[in-house]
Amino acid sequence: MDQCGGVPSESNEEFQRQFKELTDNFMVPYPNECIICFLVRSMALLEPSGFAMTASYRKHNAPRATNLGGRLFRMGIYGDCQLIQEGVVINLAIWDVECCPDCGMPGEVPDCLEVRRGSTQPCKLWRWRRDVERERFDALPKHFSQGCAALGDGSID
Repeated sequence: MDQCGGVPSESNEEFQRQFKELTDNFMVPYPNECIICFLVRSMALLEPSGFAMTASYRKHNAPRATNLGGRLFRMGIYGDCQLIQEGVVINLAIWDVECCPDCGMPGEVPDCLEVRRGSTQPCKLWRWRRDVERERFDALPKHFSQGCAALGDGSID
């Protein structure tokens, strides 16, 4: 004990190090579980920012995916919570569910449809939001997607 009756800071730091060491393996992904199902399952442990659980997923299921963080950054995703809230959408062709009006997360999630070992892609329950948006854009009538070219040469008669 220190002079104030508390635990010395060295042992507190040691305690925190041991606690982190023990809890790092508390929530691990199942074999072949996709990254999104893992994040949804571990939602209670997600921090508001950062990629702690994504890093855990990569460590256990996709150790060769060394650029996962960089790829998510390029998609505009800056943390675990943002990944499940803004990075993916429910694949309505597979399942339909009521979502929370506040956070947009589904109330219940079926079992993961699994991915191959080493994959950082979502399973068939989920779709990358950017893919859905790209499909919507591709489905627009061609005169919308061609922009000014559809309006002629731009000269005024």
